[in-house]
Amino acid sequence: MKEKELIKLDYLSILEINGKGSFELLQGQITSDMEKVSQDNCVMGSVCDIKGRVMSSFVVAKNEKGRDSFFLVGETKALEATQIILEKYQPFYDCSLRLREETKFYAIEEGRLLSDFPESKLDISLQYYDSFFRLHYLEKKYHLVAFTESEEFKGYDISSDKLPWELDEIINRNFEITSEVINKFTPHELGYHLNNRIDFEKGCYTGQEIVARMHYRAKKLPEIVVRSTNKEVKNLMKVYDKDRKVVGLILSCTKTDNDYQCLLSMNKNYSGQDLDF
Repeated sequence: MKEKELIKLDYLSILEINGKGSFELLQGQITSDMEKVSQDNCVMGSVCDIKGRVMSSFVVAKNEKGRDSFFLVGETKALEATQIILEKYQPFYDCSLRLREETKFYAIEEGRLLSDFPESKLDISLQYYDSFFRLHYLEKKYHLVAFTESEEFKGYDISSDKLPWELDEIINRNFEITSEVINKFTPHELGYHLNNRIDFEKGCYTGQEIVARMHYRAKKLPEIVVRSTNKEVKNLMKVYDKDRKVVGLILSCTKTDNDYQCLLSMNKNYSGQDLDF
């Protein structure tokens, strides 16, 4: 990565929820606990349907400019689906929803962030600066920064090469819902029980009973693993063992100079055996 470079993440947008009822609306529908969202702490979350399948995933953040205002940050098409879901319940709450595509998102490497913005506090996951805000989650090497216009980033090169960001996501076993996989997976098949997207201490949300039953009663939960292969692979391809039994699938993959790095969701047939892509 070059000095003074940002990676453009043009697939991300904000779904903004405003009003006195915004907290209650989100608390009753998303899988994460809104009580843990604060002015300096964001949380990873998702929305499920009544069958416990994931409709969207996002990061939840408090909007600095509104007392009862929150941001959901995620893939634009998935957020559009989220807005449709939440609007079904909106008449029962005093709030409004708006998709904000004017805010642009970029990834910045942590070392560069600290060098250029020494006021950055790595012990908090949400931080507001003069003209942008920053999100950080898991143990990712890259931070998200968001702004409409920012004097603070003038002079930076903007890269369209998302490979470093994609690798960072895979290494940290993070999979975000895109328009292609809405309603295709359970939270456990995506590892959401491992990265705190699912809060098992909070109250009810849509699909909660099914998700909880899977978590506490399943004899074996899906595993999320990272593997590399020199074969040409694609997202959602099946993964086999040496006996050609299906043991999982590729959630996401990205090509490096020498191979493909893959994030895999493994089913009950997987027990650490060698894999065939």
